[in-house]
Amino acid sequence: MNILYVTYIDFGDFKSGSSVRPQKMHEAFLALGCQVKLLQTQQNKRAERKKAVEEINRWLDATRPDFCYVESPSGPIFHGFDRKLLRRIHRMGIPMGYFYRDAAFRFDEIFIPGKKSLKQHVIHWMSERDIRFLKKNTDLVYLPTESMAKYFDFPKVAFLPPACTGSHDSKIGKVPGRRSIYVGGVSKRYGTDTLLKAFEQLNRGENGEYPLTLVCRQQAVSYIGEEYLHQPWLNVVHASGAKELAPLYAQADLALYPIEKNAYNDFAFSVKLMEYLEYGLPMVAVNCTETQKFIETYSLGLVCENNPEDFAEKVAQILGDSELYARCAESAVNAVEGNLWMDRAKTVLQDLGGDQGEAQV
Repeated sequence: MNILYVTYIDFGDFKSGSSVRPQKMHEAFLALGCQVKLLQTQQNKRAERKKAVEEINRWLDATRPDFCYVESPSGPIFHGFDRKLLRRIHRMGIPMGYFYRDAAFRFDEIFIPGKKSLKQHVIHWMSERDIRFLKKNTDLVYLPTESMAKYFDFPKVAFLPPACTGSHDSKIGKVPGRRSIYVGGVSKRYGTDTLLKAFEQLNRGENGEYPLTLVCRQQAVSYIGEEYLHQPWLNVVHASGAKELAPLYAQADLALYPIEKNAYNDFAFSVKLMEYLEYGLPMVAVNCTETQKFIETYSLGLVCENNPEDFAEKVAQILGDSELYARCAESAVNAVEGNLWMDRAKTVLQDLGGDQGEAQV
């Protein structure tokens, strides 16, 4: 199987989900025995990006891939030469699948407090232009979740949820302690207020200590109030990447996802949940639609209402019930199967590769 694979990142940077996913898919295609012609380079490196696109155009002069798979940029497509390339591929009759990763531009009320800036207006216009372009120039648009589909009217859609690399650790057979971990952004939208107030309640009175390891970027600490930073139950850590996170996950008993419930977070699905899964951690999360579906489908933990009281109650419940904890720990290991990057890549091969894709997998 000969694939043209279009991305909008520089390979080698694993700092965010938007950079991890394209590289993991590339690895999976190669592991499945595919020949992959790769287009990379960030959009903001215009000269380098243009040169890379020109090289792909020369390659297409002499080569016809079985299909093209595109991992969208984190924002709109900036350059006309990129759109021209995709239009050419479509006109050549090469099947094209486009993973459309986000729709934040349609949720100003969540992401933009106050009046929109000129730049934000331009980004919105460019993003809507991309939608019109994709309707005309792609065969299949992949979305991260089914809930996201209601916000678009692409002619043909399919779904590619986030995936994981496999089991790196397990909590099977472990008697649960009380240490929880949260890894991610820090703000009201990420549920930091809910998280900290919940653990303030858990650590109040004679119930004993519920330690919380909160892993975030250095610049995010300013959001956390001084009244929390000096609490003995809170450990704020700055770490990233598997090497730094693995020992923190190993020490934890429970993983947390307190993100605020709203229209956007209801259809979004965080790669962080898949990372928690890789380390075998039972979870407690706010009941955003796709998050709740994932946790309940695989019996990975408990979901709660979007408030500190219920969040605290669910944390105490799962850590205080050894049988429930054991079931969730076992489910986390079992859920890895079928949710690997290899499985995601196989889906693309079957959708776009036709009979050849079936034979390949």
